[in-house]
Amino acid sequence: MSSIPDQKPVWDEKHAAGDHEKLRHQPSPLAELTEPYFADHSHILELGCGVGRDAEFFTICGHSIVATDVSDVVIEQDRQHFADTGMKFDVLDMRNTLPYPANSFDVVYANLSLHYYGHDDTQRIVKDIQRVLKVGGLLVFACKSLENTELSVGEEVEQDVFVSATGHVRHLFSEPYTRTLLDGLFAIEHLDVIDEVYNGQESSVLRCVAKNIGSPQQ
Repeated sequence: MSSIPDQKPVWDEKHAAGDHEKLRHQPSPLAELTEPYFADHSHILELGCGVGRDAEFFTICGHSIVATDVSDVVIEQDRQHFADTGMKFDVLDMRNTLPYPANSFDVVYANLSLHYYGHDDTQRIVKDIQRVLKVGGLLVFACKSLENTELSVGEEVEQDVFVSATGHVRHLFSEPYTRTLLDGLFAIEHLDVIDEVYNGQESSVLRCVAKNIGSPQQ
């Protein structure tokens, strides 16, 4: 939607300034919680990899990963920092169709990267994620929760989608919304809302692990 601004300039600026650099070698709570759900030697697509913190963790755990982000600034940083590790980094905008064949991945992982879109785009992204996942593969994600009342600021351009004065988008997820979003596509294996500290700030985060139940075409 035109009322939801492009987030690439926001994240290019943050990464150029090194705002998240200190997190580079610290796996996120979501990665540590959910990696035990993964089959050995899983092939993972990460959407919104940032400084590569979880991509590195999954690689150390024995998985292979294609780590992607909308910011070409951070992808170039990652390629330089993790050169010769075997980790693959690609620039990818989730608003476009994922450039991978059907049934390509065992896991699609998105930590704090699915909450920048309106409902229609979010629904389309989830369906495209199901397409590139193998049947029985896992969608793992975390998003800012609707319980973050302090994030309900700025212009509400859609229900529970807020654009701040600085142009930062937040689509706040609830458990009922998540269940509706995944209904008929995925079977939820883990769903909770916790308080989590991210880059020095505490907020409420919804976390989900869901299994691709497939479709007649898969």
